[in-house]
Amino acid sequence: MDEQVAHNKYKRHIWAAVLLSFIMPGLGQIYCGRFKRGLVLNFLHILPLPIIVVLISLSNSPALIQIAVILILASMTVFLAAIIDSAFLTIRAAAGYQLKDYNNPAVYALLVIIVTGGSIGSTLYIRSKGLEAFRVPTASCYPTIVPNDRILANKLAYNKKNPGRGDLVVHINPLNRHENYIKRIVAIAGDTVEMKDNQLYVNGHELTRRKLPESTLDYIRISVEEQPLKGQVFEEKNDSTKYNIFLAESPHNKTAGNFEKITVPDHHCFVLGDNRNNSRDSRDFGPIPLATIMGSADYVYWPAMSWSHFGRIK
Repeated sequence: MDEQVAHNKYKRHIWAAVLLSFIMPGLGQIYCGRFKRGLVLNFLHILPLPIIVVLISLSNSPALIQIAVILILASMTVFLAAIIDSAFLTIRAAAGYQLKDYNNPAVYALLVIIVTGGSIGSTLYIRSKGLEAFRVPTASCYPTIVPNDRILANKLAYNKKNPGRGDLVVHINPLNRHENYIKRIVAIAGDTVEMKDNQLYVNGHELTRRKLPESTLDYIRISVEEQPLKGQVFEEKNDSTKYNIFLAESPHNKTAGNFEKITVPDHHCFVLGDNRNNSRDSRDFGPIPLATIMGSADYVYWPAMSWSHFGRIK
């Protein structure tokens, strides 16, 4: 009887294995007595981080961001696999599990400190030099970005070139430097820009636009202030770039559809939200300095509504 009680005392629990895997991939396997397996999974999980750091250190090529995204997705896949695997190992473990020497909270804590320290350093380097993740809480760039989409900003995009017309960028809000905005560049230094009746003019030329069918919004229809967002979607052409814009109808058409012609100063650009009738942008705070641009909004890595929205931002 005493032996049976001792066996049950050391029984492996699914909740514990999953929790440990969340803390550090591979730790759930170590908890279940698979030390080598846990180390291998952890190695595979963190391997992309130093590779990305090396790539960013050796080159400024924006093409490397695509490789970095693939490596990040591979790391996330290993993370999920480690969690699922730890749960199955717990199910297969006998009730009379015999504790190993490394089944000790002190060992778990030491492994987390050693591994997490290096991972945090690599992550901070990647965030400062290459990629930074953002959550977009508003509909100001709908339909390109849906509220609560998670995006990756490419900080290498403008190392060797200036932002151009049509680029979607993350920038610091000039009115509150603690906020970041995602907006579309519609005019660059030296350009004249104005809007008449929701129609945009750059350098005196009316930008062409083509109305798109309502089906364009399938799977990404949203509500704003608990009311369905209604309006029309267009494809607008600016220079050689095409992108979608949205003209919201009442009660969400809160932004003026007109502004007087201005000339964009040197080292600045003029930005608008793709949701033209409901966006705080250069119509409110004027052209923004190029120095406030944090990077190009390149990828949706976690779509809020539909996985058809996942991937490179068009």
